[in-house]
Amino acid sequence: MVFLLAVWMLAVMFGQGRCADAARIGARLAARGESDSVVAAAVAQAAPAHAALRLTRHDGLVDVQVSVVIGSTVLGQLIPRRAVSAHVVAPAEPDLPVAAPDPAPAAATGAGAGAGAEVSGRSDGP
Repeated sequence: MVFLLAVWMLAVMFGQGRCADAARIGARLAARGESDSVVAAAVAQAAPAHAALRLTRHDGLVDVQVSVVIGSTVLGQLIPRRAVSAHVVAPAEPDLPVAAPDPAPAAATGAGAGAGAEVSGRSDGP
């Protein structure tokens, strides 16, 4: 039991770090004027599996949030589930055209109050 909790704690810590890295990458790309689909693809590479991305652009700022639930439903009550997330706001670079939103909005994941896109493309665990 102690071993499982130690592994879970490491998974939560690494998941938090990967969410932070993915949010920074997404904010940097969005601030440079990349489209939402390019940002989502880059975040998918850096984020943990099954992470959710929320990207908004407003008033010359880009706002990126990456979140994921760490834990196992298979082990039931032995391993708790914990949501981790990272949030980055960056100013859009001046003199760059603002990327238009993708024509088809991504599906909501239910991870936050607003609409989000599920970040996929990774099949490994945390």
